[in-house]
Formats: sequence, structure tokens, C-alpha cells
Amino acid sequence: MIPLISIIIPAYNRAHIIHETLESICEQSYQNWECIIVDDGSTDNTNQIVNHYIEKDSRFQFYNRPSDRLKGANACRNFGLEKSKGEYVMFLDSDDVCESFCLEERASIVSGDFSIDLLVRDTAYFIDNVKQLFSINKDPETKNSENYLSMFLRYKIPWPIMACLYKKSSIGNCRFDENLKRFQDLSFNIRVLSQSKKVKIHRDFKIDNYYRDDKQKILSPSFIKNIYESLNVFHQIHRDLLANRNYKLEFRKFNSKIIIQFVMPYFYQNRKESNKFLFWTIKSNIFAANQKLAVIMTMLFLNTGLFKMKGIGMNRLRNKFKKSQIN
Repeated sequence: MIPLISIIIPAYNRAHIIHETLESICEQSYQNWECIIVDDGSTDNTNQIVNHYIEKDSRFQFYNRPSDRLKGANACRNFGLEKSKGEYVMFLDSDDVCESFCLEERASIVSGDFSIDLLVRDTAYFIDNVKQLFSINKDPETKNSENYLSMFLRYKIPWPIMACLYKKSSIGNCRFDENLKRFQDLSFNIRVLSQSKKVKIHRDFKIDNYYRDDKQKILSPSFIKNIYESLNVFHQIHRDLLANRNYKLEFRKFNSKIIIQFVMPYFYQNRKESNKFLFWTIKSNIFAANQKLAVIMTMLFLNTGLFKMKGIGMNRLRNKFKKSQIN
């Protein structure tokens, strides 16, 4: 059996770069695929670029996000999933690229074992049009769905979504939450991995796809705001999991990592929203009293500039905060 693979790509104002993604699909040695591009209301000529590929190859499909769906990549992915006909699904962003053997080797692996629900391969960065040689994936010592779920819950992302080939039947009713502006892929994978039935994961260690990392977005005023708003939504989506003590401990690490990676180093570019996020953390039931005290002290040091005093420093402040959140 040669399975049909559905590739789903959300797009928004990507006329300058989406052709690289679509070219990498055209170059696939595997032929039984469909590629569904869903536009999120682009104001450039993304549609002209995509239509050029549709004229060349009918396996490309192009849709506009329905007007009654929320704006955003999540709605586009969900709509693409509804339109897909494949037995297997792969999600790409509109600036990712794949090796020409990507689909063929993935199809070969799942065709050899139909019990595989989720195939995970390695992803590397694509920087200045140069494919990097090192995987960005992370793995637990024991590679099973429970351990991968724990990694997602503590924001230690084991794989980016383009690394995966999902059996469509194993996704079930899991969808991307259209209210989330951040953590979309993370939340989707948590949904898939936390289903009542065990998800069989096959981990294959070969790079076959590449991800562009845009660090400039962290400096935008909306970045921390989106994190703050999304964590509120994230709490509601996964409240059943967070009621479990062990998962709650993992999510505590999630919040701490957000503070260390995004709030502290970019505090002065996003002071207002960073303070909102820190206040929200203090009021939440995620942290114990002594850990909330550490958050309060961190706020004090950031807002008054005390970390600039000799012997403290931002790195030392981060390390002290990290140490306080371990238990």
C-alpha cells in the first residue's frame, strides 16, 4: 500500500519566501501526496505565487481561510485538516523546506509498520539559506508518549511540528486551538499525546526538514503580550492535566522557563506586558509560596534595576530564580 500524505501549510504574506517551501515539495521523490495551502488573508501576492504551482501540479490546492473562522495559522491548519484526504498528515510552515527524500522515507517507515501513530524525524535550522548539520530535536532517555508529554508540559520541546508524520486516524478529534496566539504546536501535541489510548511513537534519527528561526519576533511589543494571553487560554485548555499533581509540577517548570528565556532578557523592551505576566504568575496556583516570593523578588530587581548592582547581574539573577523553582 502506498499511503496518501497530506501536507498542510498555513500562509500569510509569504510571497517572498513560500516558493522555497513549495519547490521542496515539488522535488519530492515520493509522488502520492497532496499539498493544501490555506491563506490567512494575505495582502501581498501570495495567491499569485501559489496559483503558479497549482497550474503546474494539480496536487497543490489553495484555499482562503473561511471568514467565519478566527484569523491565525491555527484556523488555517484546522481547515486544511478538514479538507485533507490522506491517511497521513504533515504540517509545514510557509518558510520550511524539506529534503527530496523526506516523504519517500517517511512513507516507507510507516508502510513497514502500520501500528505507528506518530513518526518523528530530526529537524535542523535553515539559516541564511544554509542547511545546518545538527538536529534541534530533544529526547527523553526512555522514548515513549508519556515522557514526551512531560517534556512538552515543561516547555522542553522535543520536536517541532514539521518533524512529524501523523497517522490521521490517531489524531482523532484533536485540533489546534484557534484562540491560542502562542504555544499552538505545543498544545496540539499535548492533545495528541494525552489521549486515553497510548500513542505509538516511532523515533527515527535522520534530518529531512529545516526550520527558519526568527529571533527578531521576541523584540516585538506584542510578543510577551501574546505569551501572557496564551498562557491563560492554555490553562483552560489543559486544566484536566494541570489538576494532576505531577503534570502541575511540569507546568511550573514551563512558567519558570518562560520567565527566564523571554521575560528577563527582554524586560525593558516589554516592561508593561512582562509585569502583567509576572503578576499573573504570582496570582496563579502553579507556584508554591516560596517560589512566588522568588517571582516577587525578580520583579523588584527588574523594575528597580537592582540587578545592575555589582555582584548581582542578570545572569546571576536568572540562575538564582532558576534554582528557586526546582522543587
